[in-house]
Amino acid sequence: MIILHYFLGFPPFRSGGLTKYAVDLMEAQCKDGNSVVALWPGMMKFFNRKVEIKKKKKVNDINNYEIINPLPVSLDEGIMDIEKYTQSCDISVYLNFLEKIEPDVVHIHTLMGLHKEFIDAARKLKIRTVFTTHDYFGLCPKVTLYNNGKCCDNDHNCNDCVNCNLSALSFNKIRIMQSPLYRMVKDLSLIKILRKKHRKEFFSEEEFMPSSNCSSKEIVDYKRLRQFYLSILNQVDFIHFNSTVSEQVYRRFIIPKNSRVISITHKNIKKQIVERNSFDKKKTILYLAPAKPYKGFNVLKEALDHLWEEGHHDFQLLIFSSVFEKSPYMIVKEDGFKQEELKEIMSSADLLVAPSIWYETFGFTVLEALSYGVPVIVSNNVGAKDIIGDSGIVVKAGDSQALKDAILSMTEKKISELRENMKSLKVKEWSDFVKENYLLYRKCV
Repeated sequence: MIILHYFLGFPPFRSGGLTKYAVDLMEAQCKDGNSVVALWPGMMKFFNRKVEIKKKKKVNDINNYEIINPLPVSLDEGIMDIEKYTQSCDISVYLNFLEKIEPDVVHIHTLMGLHKEFIDAARKLKIRTVFTTHDYFGLCPKVTLYNNGKCCDNDHNCNDCVNCNLSALSFNKIRIMQSPLYRMVKDLSLIKILRKKHRKEFFSEEEFMPSSNCSSKEIVDYKRLRQFYLSILNQVDFIHFNSTVSEQVYRRFIIPKNSRVISITHKNIKKQIVERNSFDKKKTILYLAPAKPYKGFNVLKEALDHLWEEGHHDFQLLIFSSVFEKSPYMIVKEDGFKQEELKEIMSSADLLVAPSIWYETFGFTVLEALSYGVPVIVSNNVGAKDIIGDSGIVVKAGDSQALKDAILSMTEKKISELRENMKSLKVKEWSDFVKENYLLYRKCV
């Protein structure tokens, strides 16, 4: 089978869960004997704006192609210059490329940087297209559908998009970030410091958005931007929702031609129940996400602060992220952790908490905890709630009292019961998921 993947690009140029997911899947498909092709949005030239597709050096047997002069890639920074994100190109660029590659299927992992003509060309050549819902780009310029400290369930017909995207990077900054020069220097110490400073300021804007007098043209532009991406999604043959949460959100905006909810996994997942290391008499609560409001950290801190103030000092919070305001029960590892350290971390935990406020499309930390036999408490906005069965508790997102009650209920007896339940819990392993993708490609689901 010839499989074409469209994604953001290979490490170290791109990083994050979407990149790892796509690369892992492509490598597995190569090992199975398929011809795998990667297509990604690359450099944007300053003068010659002609769209081209350039062949690059193979990456682990994956055929590698870069789009020259794609649409801008804003990541989660927001969008300001709508015209630059909705430009058309000569469809023959994509027709010629697809006719040359002759893929049996096109697997799209993001709409960032993608011209509408790409999907038009695939349809014209009757090539099957599959889209996986990693995030909400296309529905939301800032990816998360999170604004002003809460889920953006009502953007007032795109009126709120204007204020929400006031901090978006300029077109020229994005063009620099997509340049070959930036790929070379992005991991230099100075650049890392600047990026970390920017991200800290970026997330500090979550709780407050400045007011602004929105012009009718600006509002119309954001409506047009959303319609541009919806027109692409509406042409996709199959939408792979990675959770019921992502399905519910997407179905507010589109009626898919065909779709199914299929939970995801990654190549390091396997059932490997670990015994709890008794290094402390305190209950150890594990939090593996960034300490950001959209991840529900503020809600968790409020719940635990109340417990502490009420005299419950029999717990500790193990967190792998920088924290602005520490509490006495916190054990903070600001440098994060490596994948190879995860087993030891899980063996020191009594439970994992994932209290996200935003509509998290999945949540690998929950899957990882379950694979190691660690009970979980998740909010109802975490997509991975689909897979916990009788191995955890689901609470209302943003409700610190409900989270506090759930943590209190996690007695030694309750945790033992949940751990026992996990022995019969089926955790989806990587080989099974790769097979599920083949079924998607072959129209078998």
